[in-house]
Amino acid sequence: MLRNTMLALSFIAAFNNTWAGPLDPIVSMVWVGESMPDQTTSTLQLNLTTVKPINLLSISSPVAEKVEIHSLMMHKGKMRLHIVNSFALPAHRTTVFGTRGLFLMMTGLNKQLNIGDKIPITLKYSFPDKQIKTIAVEAEVKQMELSYKHYGPNEVYDHR
Repeated sequence: MLRNTMLALSFIAAFNNTWAGPLDPIVSMVWVGESMPDQTTSTLQLNLTTVKPINLLSISSPVAEKVEIHSLMMHKGKMRLHIVNSFALPAHRTTVFGTRGLFLMMTGLNKQLNIGDKIPITLKYSFPDKQIKTIAVEAEVKQMELSYKHYGPNEVYDHR
């Protein structure tokens, strides 16, 4: 039995560098917002839980030209959008992309994303020792709220 287990692990290591080991980050709650015809962008939501500190180098998908890491920050009293090339994540923390000014934007969509579709996503990251690894996940396309709705303290404002 040990021989079979070792054979299986060596096969995974040799042919699939996306195998997640015990110190690799855990990707959860992955989903993409639906798109309309001719729409070229969509948001990607995910949680990334780290055991060791990592540096998120890139995120990619075959349905988009690129996936950008966006950070919204206050600068001199105004909200500023920054596109981040890589993102350092501390150990023992869950980072939620899609809230609190940190989100992922898929740009250059090459097809319409319909509710229920499964979209392949690849995360590339490095450990402090510069070892680079990837994780492949699948994101489900979910329905988005309409962008013309704005939420006030007690009600929804609809600008139709």
